[in-house]
Amino acid sequence: MFLPKILRMFEERGIGIDLSRTSGSGDATRIAREAKDSGTYDLVIAAGGDGTMNEVLNGLMPDPPKMAILPLGTSNVLARALRIPLHPLKAAEAILSGSSRKIDVGVANGRYFAIMLSCGYDAYAIEKTNLKVKRFTRKYAYIWAGVKSTVRFHAPRVRIVADGRRMENDTLIVVISNAHLYGGDYQLTPNAKIDDGLFDVFVYKGSSVVRLLYYGLRIMAHLPVNFPDTVRFRARELELSADRRVLYQGDGDLFGELPVRISILPRSLEVAGASDPVQG
Repeated sequence: MFLPKILRMFEERGIGIDLSRTSGSGDATRIAREAKDSGTYDLVIAAGGDGTMNEVLNGLMPDPPKMAILPLGTSNVLARALRIPLHPLKAAEAILSGSSRKIDVGVANGRYFAIMLSCGYDAYAIEKTNLKVKRFTRKYAYIWAGVKSTVRFHAPRVRIVADGRRMENDTLIVVISNAHLYGGDYQLTPNAKIDDGLFDVFVYKGSSVVRLLYYGLRIMAHLPVNFPDTVRFRARELELSADRRVLYQGDGDLFGELPVRISILPRSLEVAGASDPVQG
């Protein structure tokens, strides 16, 4: 177990740690909010995956204390984007080094996210993911759920208003990125910067799920996805709505159903142990 060693590392530096364990969904948000409201903590550490990180983020925002990440999850996208070591002991060393970085935070209908928000096909796949299978196959459970969803999922009509500009298309997926990584070390929006005050948006306007899966394979092979039926742009504020039930997710967890209003809070969270992300 890494935890006793990590606790000892902090104690040897004269840093006291109060440890709280979660037992279910929402616990990390409650614990983080209580820690913030107490006013006694300079740093709150999220030990887990991107879902745990997101829960802690939502407990700390707005006006958060400094946050840190011990990556113990499936994909650890935010840790990767901020070049936080994926080995827990090395991540603890990075936190203790004193390095930190201020990053942008997105907010969608009052809920916060750090990595990305998307609607459509991938959110549908997350809903269909078997959590028991995920324990053993990790991120490949999402991929399998996506493959199985090809027959059932059909492109909705999605309306997007981005900084006042309007577009409407049959759309299988819209990805609003704060970080340059997606689903692990894949790059759907390789030019996204996590501290520039802008979202990088990817829209697939087509209705062919098979073609979307082909694009997915290209992304997994680290090949570019620049085709006439894809659109990329940057924006600070967006509104999304659809002609039927369409789910949206943030940081890998389901958030709700469209419509949604999304905005960005520039450099509003300081993450300890983070370094400059590598772009492209």
